Amino acid sequence: MPPVLTGSFANHLAPGLKAIIGANFMGRETTYTSYYNMGTTNRKFEDYAAATGLPIAVEKPEGVDVQSFDPLESAAAGIGGGPAGTKRLTPKVYAIGAEVSMEAWEDDLYVNNGSAVREVGNGIADSLAERLEIEAHSPFINGFDTTTFTVLPDASAFIATSHASIVGAQGPAQANRPATDVDLNLTSLRASFIRMRKWKNDQGLRIPAFAKPKTLYVTPDFEYDALELLRSTDRPDTANRAVNVTAGMVNVVSDAYLSDETSSDMWLVQAQRHFAEFLWRKRPFFDSFDDRRKRIAIFVGLERFVAQPVHWLGWDGCPGA
Repeated sequence: MPPVLTGSFANHLAPGLKAIIGANFMGRETTYTSYYNMGTTNRKFEDYAAATGLPIAVEKPEGVDVQSFDPLESAAAGIGGGPAGTKRLTPKVYAIGAEVSMEAWEDDLYVNNGSAVREVGNGIADSLAERLEIEAHSPFINGFDTTTFTVLPDASAFIATSHASIVGAQGPAQANRPATDVDLNLTSLRASFIRMRKWKNDQGLRIPAFAKPKTLYVTPDFEYDALELLRSTDRPDTANRAVNVTAGMVNVVSDAYLSDETSSDMWLVQAQRHFAEFLWRKRPFFDSFDDRRKRIAIFVGLERFVAQPVHWLGWDGCPGA
């Protein structure tokens, strides 16, 4: 893009305006961190492997050798360019810049009234923050697709009606999505809790920490429905004043980033433990320098990160009916 010249911001340079609205709204809230296990990396990529331990102990008849079992690793095709049985997370760089001429900077009459010229630095920060939220939420919005965000151990969709166990393991196929898509209501929410409570590992052992619901994420369209489901003393689906035993079971988070142009009724349930991983390779970095011959100030900002689930356990949800 060309630099901001005096003529590009004519309104900034002419007297008469009280203030300029829109260059910097401030007050941003961070939402993505609650979805992820936050971490850092100093490598080009990180690989995550899927494996399982031993099955449930079996009876040993008198005089018979103790039966031995081997831990198992996934042999499914690699995800994200990694070797077989792994998912590879590769941080990407996101960046934006702006250029302002000396004349535009000096002649700006609205330094303390929301000047878009003087707010370039904040604008870059806001732009990077918005990109961060969009990328971090994408796996949850698009996690129902069979190819966009696939996970271990079987390269199925992140949130699916069936996840196969590692080949050779004794665990059953399991779901973290209802067989028939449905909007959020008391019945679908309780069904999600029940589905999670029944989860096992690939060898069929119970996994309490990954099976205990912690947080319900909804779009703003369903915020009040969710609050009624989880905070009403009486059941919201009946006039018989039955006690709402679901009240207070999990936290409720209304997140505008979960809404997109095609869907506003998706919902997600997060367990106490999960495998959604966020890796910083370079935290937001800002720089500025001058082109002295042209007398132009150049402002840049960049960040490098990756945010994706590597395994389906710990999340349940539905795209809505």
